[in-house]
Amino acid sequence: MEPGSNVDFNTVISLNKHAKILVRSTNWIGDAIMTTPAIHALKRRFPEAAIHILARPWVLPVFSASPDVDTLIEYTVTRGLEGVKQRLKLARILGRAGYDAAVLLPNSMDSALVIWLARIPNRLGYERDCRGMFLDLPVPVPADKAGRHEVYYYLNLVDYLGREDGIRMDRDDERTSLPRLRLVVPTQGRQGAERLLKEIGAQQGGPLVVFNPGAAYGPAKCWPVEGFKALGQALVSRLKECRIVVLGTAREKGTAGSICKAIGKNGYNFAGRTSLEEAMGIIELSDLLVTNDSGLMHVGAALSRPMVAIFGSTNPVTTGPWSKNSVIIRHELPCSPCLKRECPTKFECMRSITPEEVLDACLYQLNVG
Repeated sequence: MEPGSNVDFNTVISLNKHAKILVRSTNWIGDAIMTTPAIHALKRRFPEAAIHILARPWVLPVFSASPDVDTLIEYTVTRGLEGVKQRLKLARILGRAGYDAAVLLPNSMDSALVIWLARIPNRLGYERDCRGMFLDLPVPVPADKAGRHEVYYYLNLVDYLGREDGIRMDRDDERTSLPRLRLVVPTQGRQGAERLLKEIGAQQGGPLVVFNPGAAYGPAKCWPVEGFKALGQALVSRLKECRIVVLGTAREKGTAGSICKAIGKNGYNFAGRTSLEEAMGIIELSDLLVTNDSGLMHVGAALSRPMVAIFGSTNPVTTGPWSKNSVIIRHELPCSPCLKRECPTKFECMRSITPEEVLDACLYQLNVG
């Protein structure tokens, strides 16, 4: 098939009412959430097709309650020879499943190679990382990728199939026609969140504020812990009944604990105590999320929660919270955005952001005069 031709993909799926489309998800929670408008668009274009998501185990909760997804497939591989064996086994399993097409959302060679080994026809993905030979429909990377939000990068793959849903991709102001992130909190996540919050009486009295001081990509995305401590103290001083829940992984228990210790009796350390589904449920029930650029930031955006997002090394134009209910705090420097995991200099982009500045944004989002 010649690059640029989408006739076979559309015809195969449209003529087969029981068509199966495999969608290879991205490996990061935030990226996966930013793909949800594209998956929704794919389901709208082929409403009778079954959409199967192939994803890493920690990403699967993003799609577990989605009405656009029919089946979830866990993708777990290790490195070395054992990883090669696992990929070959997965390719055999996928090859026997009878998929009619595959959409590859990640940019990696690995994602294309496994699908190619499975001999799934009509493989659609971006032509990058020297993987074009493994794709039936290699899509050119948009020339304006660096200047537009990642939501549009993923939507562009479905646009390549001739998607028409009224969204004009050439608008000067993209957010006047905002594609919606699609995230549904699973029932067990909501129930778990309610149980945890009931333990601390967080659904009574003042506002529930969630702090997310971590970020998986690296420390250059993290506002200093001292900032969260001072902010928490200021919020509790201003709003006496305010309860602050600090989320994080098990590895972040110490960081979360130090923040809660500084806050006092109104601070609650939930780091390592929640599944992703429960963290999603807590954010859904919160009055405000204060967060670094992270997966949970995108959870908050998808759930339309009031948010204050703090940015350092990354670019809010491309990966900022895709929500009208967010305030972004960022200090522009000559090196911004460096996109580095660790700052090679003085970390001024984050250290220059003051607790007072973030507090003002929090009070605005809480509608406190």
